[in-house]
Amino acid sequence: MSSSSSTRRLSHSAVRQGTRGAYRLVRTPPARMDPPRLDAAQRAVVEHGSGPLLVLAGPGTGKTTTLVESVASRIARGGDPARVLVLTFSRKAAVELRDRMALRIGAARAPQATTFHSFCYALVRAHQDSDLFVEPLRLLSGPEQDVTVRELLAAQPDLERLGLAHVRWPDELRACLTTRGFADEVRAVLARSRELGLGPGALDAFARRSGRPDWQAAAAFLAEYLDVLDLQGVLDYAELVHRAVLLARRPEVAERLAAQYDAVFVDEYQDTDPAQVRLLQALAGDGRTLVAFGDPDQSIYAFRGADVNGILDFPYAFPRADGRTAPVEVLRTSRRSGAALLAATRLVTQRMPLTRLPAQKVRAHRELAPVRDGGHVEVYTYPTSGTELDNIADILRRAHLEDGVPWGEMAVLVRAGSRTIPTVRRALTAAGVPLDIDGDDLALRHEPAVAPLLTALRAVATAETAEGAVRLEEADASDEPRPRSVSDDEPGQASADEPRSVSGEEARRDSADEPQDAPADEPRSVSGHEPQQDSAEEESRQGSAEEPRSVSDEESGQASADEARSVSADESQQDSADAPQPPSAEPPSATSWLDTETALTLLASPLAGMDAADLRRLGRALRDEERAAGNALPPPSDVLLARALAEPERLAVHDPAYARGAQRLGALLGKARERLANGGSAEEALWDLWEGTPWPGRLERAARRGGAAGRNADRDLDAVCALFATAARAEERTGGRGALNFLEEIDAEDIAADTLTRRAVRPDAVRLMTAHRSKGLEWRLVVVAGVQEGLWPDLRRRGSLLEADRIGRDGLAEPLTPGALLAEERRLFYVAATRARERLVVTAVKAPA
Repeated sequence: MSSSSSTRRLSHSAVRQGTRGAYRLVRTPPARMDPPRLDAAQRAVVEHGSGPLLVLAGPGTGKTTTLVESVASRIARGGDPARVLVLTFSRKAAVELRDRMALRIGAARAPQATTFHSFCYALVRAHQDSDLFVEPLRLLSGPEQDVTVRELLAAQPDLERLGLAHVRWPDELRACLTTRGFADEVRAVLARSRELGLGPGALDAFARRSGRPDWQAAAAFLAEYLDVLDLQGVLDYAELVHRAVLLARRPEVAERLAAQYDAVFVDEYQDTDPAQVRLLQALAGDGRTLVAFGDPDQSIYAFRGADVNGILDFPYAFPRADGRTAPVEVLRTSRRSGAALLAATRLVTQRMPLTRLPAQKVRAHRELAPVRDGGHVEVYTYPTSGTELDNIADILRRAHLEDGVPWGEMAVLVRAGSRTIPTVRRALTAAGVPLDIDGDDLALRHEPAVAPLLTALRAVATAETAEGAVRLEEADASDEPRPRSVSDDEPGQASADEPRSVSGEEARRDSADEPQDAPADEPRSVSGHEPQQDSAEEESRQGSAEEPRSVSDEESGQASADEARSVSADESQQDSADAPQPPSAEPPSATSWLDTETALTLLASPLAGMDAADLRRLGRALRDEERAAGNALPPPSDVLLARALAEPERLAVHDPAYARGAQRLGALLGKARERLANGGSAEEALWDLWEGTPWPGRLERAARRGGAAGRNADRDLDAVCALFATAARAEERTGGRGALNFLEEIDAEDIAADTLTRRAVRPDAVRLMTAHRSKGLEWRLVVVAGVQEGLWPDLRRRGSLLEADRIGRDGLAEPLTPGALLAEERRLFYVAATRARERLVVTAVKAPA
């Protein structure tokens, strides 16, 4: 941007005519990158003319650089950037490719780089039938698909009882319908069917030929599932690619796509599934230019449907125009690891079979030449997992303090995220190691900023549901003929025809089938609830000879504190029982809906913002208040804090310095509870809890300041935004079935939520992630943890009940052998080990996991 020193205001016409003194916006082009130095193998790929080409690119061989230079060379030779398509598998990789091509070629001339799913969505959206779908099709996230399948399966028994079921699961599987494991297996069958291009009818025919009634039921379930998706206007990932393939195979669409792109480049080709291969055949088959980069030794996403056979069969699946098999080039130089590290990781590949590709190409691919010496590997075993984690923390701290390795140049990689990451995180955090955990490895409910909001929502939703049940019981009791009561026989009592509402105590007593002639002196609480656990403990401390103490007047909330303190516990109970209850009053006990543990969790969370000192001061003040009321043995502070949070008006007389947070949070809980009682949604209740606290402002200020605290604040804000988006989608999808149903969905989501934004990585923290997530990254020091029998390799066969992997294109496929599972685990370990540039540390526990 350039400007003169004048700041006088100019007329619009003067500005348009370029009058001197006006501000003028000038687009600053990005600094051009100098072309990198390429080796002979890279130049051979860059100089490729037309037709298909497979490029074998091992870890650290400059795959991305070669891809970018290939695109730049094609455009420099006169190619149209708009007619070049670059496909990859993750948003992160697509953004990186776009950025690098913009720097190398220029932002205005950079071609399109996108993910397979983004391309498929654009294709499906462009051909969406406007008569059938008013709104654009929405892509169903992984967690949402998981919940949808579970809901449909859980509804099957009810549909069968009503005679409305279209799916007939075998008798031996009926007991599994409501389990998470069975839902996962059904999802695998659905995904496998769509990857192979099988619809409900084709899957049913295949099941009949194979003699598999469970697959027949899955075919009927697939038809029902697709109907539900169409009704909701959504697609899952497998269905999205399947429909894109069907579109791309239409003659008119295929002709347009063939004329639209001159060349297609694919990154990480080894991660393709059969449906994506069919899509590429429609886009760039018949000898057209398709350059695929990949490494069969890094094919690690079989659980997502990726098939290593795709890259092994590439020369035959994409022949040249004259019918010959596609050529294969190999990038032969590793620029990442030192010679010693490279030699060690090469030993892993020697035990992984690699067939169907030319033998000399495979040999060159695995015998990479290092550009430098150095690098070393360390292997340690420990007697227990606790000892292993302690030593990992020691290794990281010593590397940082003694060797000067920045925290951001170290990583800890594990096999299973849900089983391992929480334990490793606690141990390393306790040891003072700063950590950055990939949010994609954590389900939404495990995000630190989301947990307190969900806890608060669960508390108010559970309370409101219980209160609604009590109100319903009271209404039912008032409609039924009243049994003869003591008041009918005793003089001086209210007549039967006087207006008198059934108390909560009577309703709950009737609903519990308690006898009507209970002794009048039987100790009961004012609210009619059974004594709480904390009350029982207090009674035991006071001695068995002493009469059990009823719930205090503070719990009842019906009489003022001064009036209640002037009478004994028995008098308070009698007075409260005799006093008329206003029809619109809250239930007599406001503490029954909030247990002590939940209350303390919320008070210590950012929603209240109270530290341990504030909690101690408020607890002591509440106990002093109890003693002043004549209670020589007041309840524990924790119990009193819970009661105060349930009745925040009690805190008005206390010092705001330490009581303000609890009083504010208590009021917000009451507001959210009222919101749900009036038919509000989970999203609205969450907003009440979030917006009414100073927490959002604190996060915003921290995010603006930047630094480590700013990055943490950004992550917390992203997580909260994801929670609100999830709640809004759940409301749209289900039509508002209540907060507890939403919480059940969140709890059922074992899959991390999808995010559109790139989360900033902390540069001053050790990365903790799964080996699957580490692909494409590198660090100076890498610790690969938990490499012991039973944990890594994990040779348990997935989907052993419905056997989705046996559904084949040409017939019944052979089940995965232990050898095939072991090869997958070795490829995963190879990916983890090749992330290290200088030092690789492998740890294990001696005893099997």
